[in-house]
Amino acid sequence: MCRTSFYPLKVRRPRLDTISATKGKRVLLLGCGAVGTVAAVHLAASRAVDELVAVDVDMGRARALAAATGSRKVRPLRFDLADDDALRSALRRKALVINAALPGFNLAIMAAALEAGVDYMDLAGGGPAQLALDARWRREGRTALLGMGEDPGLANVFARHAADAMDEVDAVRIRDGETALSTEYPFISLFSPEVFIDEALAPATVYEHGTWKKVPPFSGREEYPFPPPVGPVPVYNVYHEEVETIPKYLGKRPRYTDFKLALLPDTVQALQLIGRLGLMERGEKGRPGPREILLSRIPPPGSLAGKVTGHAAILVEVTGTRGGHKVTHAVWATMDHMRAARRHGTTGTSWLTGTGAGAGALLMLDRGTPQGGVFVPEQLDPEALLRKLKGRDVRVQERVTEIRPLT
Repeated sequence: MCRTSFYPLKVRRPRLDTISATKGKRVLLLGCGAVGTVAAVHLAASRAVDELVAVDVDMGRARALAAATGSRKVRPLRFDLADDDALRSALRRKALVINAALPGFNLAIMAAALEAGVDYMDLAGGGPAQLALDARWRREGRTALLGMGEDPGLANVFARHAADAMDEVDAVRIRDGETALSTEYPFISLFSPEVFIDEALAPATVYEHGTWKKVPPFSGREEYPFPPPVGPVPVYNVYHEEVETIPKYLGKRPRYTDFKLALLPDTVQALQLIGRLGLMERGEKGRPGPREILLSRIPPPGSLAGKVTGHAAILVEVTGTRGGHKVTHAVWATMDHMRAARRHGTTGTSWLTGTGAGAGALLMLDRGTPQGGVFVPEQLDPEALLRKLKGRDVRVQERVTEIRPLT
């Protein structure tokens, strides 16, 4: 007998608002793109933040972020993240630094943050080099949270929420759904085009039977039946941090973990052509190469608000056992791109990602995360993070299917 229950995800009733009693702190936000702007909106509206310094190599973007928040607490600042002296100066007297820029800067920012005694968070991290710093961060009593956005980030928290309700976990399948279409641009990316193309063209990782194995890019195609309004969409294996960390840190080690990203046929063809032509090769000696020229022709994610239709979705499907019965527990959130543009001036993808980051940062400022060490989102208390999402226009839903023997 198969019994399926659908319902909005419920969390325990929030405690008294601890943020209102938290002394305001100074936060340094690095990267003022679409996702950084969404995170800044949440942070600037919180009493936990006394000052938010928003840094970008483009002062125009930093000022635009400050204007988008409508808060006097936000101060724009311009410098290049490769400028170590400028970074050290900006870190003074800060409680938290958030890297919403390229993940290539993660290690350098972590080093500077630890030297300055500042907690750290990024939106795309969790690699071995960062995780290996755990002992040093514990010794210094500082906290680093890696990969806290949508995926990684919300995906890991959804996986932990579902796994906590099971006795054993068999598999964790992460599905990033996307049906965005543009009549204006031939190729779009709703997050960093550089990161998107690099991930899509790299070999993907799958965890199976206690080992991680590489699989070719664009492998593992399946039509995944996302809940409405997304519906069935083709998804493919893509390299992502969650597959590296969930088997280690979920608490109940699954036998299988993968990550698949929705890619429409035209996008797959474009990505494959980019790979075959070597268009992601870098220039030499300061001269632009194919990579720089290509990326300059792709519209920035922040410019796509109101120009794409469709929906974004992040769904995590966890299978295992509970009380001797097989259980499949799916947790997901979706966002309409046009609705996000009307309500928030952004795309659905940027809203989901930036809201995950904002909630994670507020949890850190409220000391709701483990203290002292390097952590990934599946190590957080999922209930605490889900409470931080409340009232931030992210509707989390879940579906539990339990298979019981016929009696």
